[in-house]
Amino acid sequence: MILPTFDKYKLQPSPLITIDGREQETTNFQLQAAPPPDAGNVSGTVRRPDGTAIPFATVQLFDSNGLPFEHTNSNPAGQFIFPRVPTGSYFITASEPNFLTPLRISLTVLSNRTTSVPIVMQVDPDANENAIFGIVQSPTDNQPIGDATVELFRVTGTTTEMIGIVSTNGQGQYLFPNLVNGTYFISASKPGFLSNQSAQTVVSDRDFAPINVFLIADPDANTGTISGVITDATNGQTLANATVALYSITNGVENIIDITKTNAGGLYLFGDLLAGIYRVKATIQEET
Repeated sequence: MILPTFDKYKLQPSPLITIDGREQETTNFQLQAAPPPDAGNVSGTVRRPDGTAIPFATVQLFDSNGLPFEHTNSNPAGQFIFPRVPTGSYFITASEPNFLTPLRISLTVLSNRTTSVPIVMQVDPDANENAIFGIVQSPTDNQPIGDATVELFRVTGTTTEMIGIVSTNGQGQYLFPNLVNGTYFISASKPGFLSNQSAQTVVSDRDFAPINVFLIADPDANTGTISGVITDATNGQTLANATVALYSITNGVENIIDITKTNAGGLYLFGDLLAGIYRVKATIQEET
């Protein structure tokens, strides 16, 4: 077995020596002892399952606590090396677009030795799929709106299909990954805001398309509703087209502020009501 070579003394240069003609110069100098090596190398090759090399992959070395220690890139032949790594336990993995990051491989670095680690990367089956991302924010100050509901729709011919629903994070951000080629739009909503819909966008062949949406505060957000069902007191049947009047009561005085009719199911609804006291009265009148 061939033993590895290491520095017993540090490489030390002499002073400059000038020779003019037949001069005979002498230069003596001291070498400083090199510290004993307490490190080794980590090397290997990043490959596909069929053995072909993956060039320029990012190779990350982690310490025994799983914290990043150092990173490098594989060369055109897929090879990498971490020189003079302190002895101890480590983990290693690699990353490259269109490939899945492998599980971290454990390894041990020995003093004045090279630890060889082969890394095999699988092709990402979703590598050519698309993503739509963006921010939901206020149009007045561009502040992000967190916890907004974002729905993703795909348009195919005359058909529109809702294919995803997510919530924005604290920075107003959302993400829809792994989308097939096609035409999409989003709709955003949140209580206290008026919902909004984006324009359509087309994605294909690994597009990452940003779509930002503004939500305007609902001016009637801090209002209430009054609703109910009108029925016949004799048989309990719901009454359609009943006249329903809404009264506002101030200091005991009633004033009509709105009138509506019940729908086919006997339902009525008054919305956008400010804080106050109200009363509802209903009737059905017929011409004689």
